[in-house]
Amino acid sequence: MAGLIGAALIYFLIRRWDYNALDSGDESAKGLGVEVERVRLEGMFVASLVTAMAVSFLGIIGFIDLVAPHMMRRIIGSDHRFLIPASAMAGSLLLLVSDTVARTVIAPVVLPVGAITSFMGAPLFLYLLSKGYQRK
Repeated sequence: MAGLIGAALIYFLIRRWDYNALDSGDESAKGLGVEVERVRLEGMFVASLVTAMAVSFLGIIGFIDLVAPHMMRRIIGSDHRFLIPASAMAGSLLLLVSDTVARTVIAPVVLPVGAITSFMGAPLFLYLLSKGYQRK
């Protein structure tokens, strides 16, 4: 599982310039030499593969994948050179904190991590949706 996620992270880090070019529009990205359709299809395939693998091994851990990138976009901005690694780090930190809380909040009983992530992530995600973000 770590090997596939690591390979996907490396793929997205290699393609970060292409994703930055796609932010400016299809025509601009094509003008910069990005194969727009290929980058989109490959990105969707890799993201779907990693998501399917993570869900099959770990189960559904809600809102981490939604909240972490949005939080990092508000803090760091929309430059994918920094946003992709920061989102990965924020997601892992959120999951670690959620797991720690799930194990310690009711000491002898271990709560499901999904319950903690949903409890933490849903209000935060609703706040981010209602607030929106301003491009820097």
